[in-house]
Amino acid sequence: MDRRRFLYASAAFTLSGSLTHLGATGIPSPISGGRIVRNHVGVYTNRGGTMAYYLPDGAEGGVVVDTQFPEQATAFLHEVMPGRRRLDLLINTHHHGDHTGGNGIIAPLADRYVSHDRAKTNLTVANSSRGDELPLPLPSTTFADDWSVSLPDGREIVTARHFGPAHTGGDAVIHFENANVVHLGDLLFNRRFPYIDPAAGGNMIHWIRVLRRIRKTYDRDTVFVFGHAAESYAVTGDRDDVRSFQHYLEALHAYVRRERRRGTTLAALKAKTVTIPGAPEWRYGERLRDVNLEVMWAEVGGEG
Repeated sequence: MDRRRFLYASAAFTLSGSLTHLGATGIPSPISGGRIVRNHVGVYTNRGGTMAYYLPDGAEGGVVVDTQFPEQATAFLHEVMPGRRRLDLLINTHHHGDHTGGNGIIAPLADRYVSHDRAKTNLTVANSSRGDELPLPLPSTTFADDWSVSLPDGREIVTARHFGPAHTGGDAVIHFENANVVHLGDLLFNRRFPYIDPAAGGNMIHWIRVLRRIRKTYDRDTVFVFGHAAESYAVTGDRDDVRSFQHYLEALHAYVRRERRRGTTLAALKAKTVTIPGAPEWRYGERLRDVNLEVMWAEVGGEG
């Protein structure tokens, strides 16, 4: 184990021990957000992007998809996988800090750490701005289009697919094939305005095409895990939820294109817009609503 990996692992075990101590002394431990969705595959919500996990029988192994932040990743290990000192796989849906901030806690425990090629590049760029903070570990395995592994317990296959630029340029869709549970990461914000990262390769118009491909790839029985959801909305759903979010992006595209052609300025568009016509369910997060308008405005301007 190299020195950096040792430091990460030491931090994980130290924090885990601290959490156990707090629980024993009656001080509230972190709120548990773990629940099984289907066939040993679960979701965990605490603070940050939704995590997914596979919890095999026995004392070792398992899969973690995304890691939130260090405190939340440590709470996850304490609550969902207590006592496990080895995991089969850590995989990230993309590079953003609310999905990878706990990688320093989880990655040292995983036999493999996987992401899309562009996600690794984006994470490398993000590491350069961390200053004196310990840089987040980088994936040891990357892929361009798809990647798959059969887990050692023989009961699950994990497949990651990249459908093209959308939320970022490095989004991965993670499929637990036997359970038929798919983690979409931030390719789906359930009933809240989504964040888009053009600097990291994101593209809102192409995002629409990506969602179409997702709906064609997975079936009616698939349970989808979403990166984020508005208050009172679920972080899991079905193909109808994917279609609804696709409809939001289509409505945003049509609205911005129509207003540009009418001569509406971006400032005037932002000032008059509360919800996107045709998609009133998306009404949470005013700042991101304005970001959506700004990014789509720029993309529509480049359509010619």
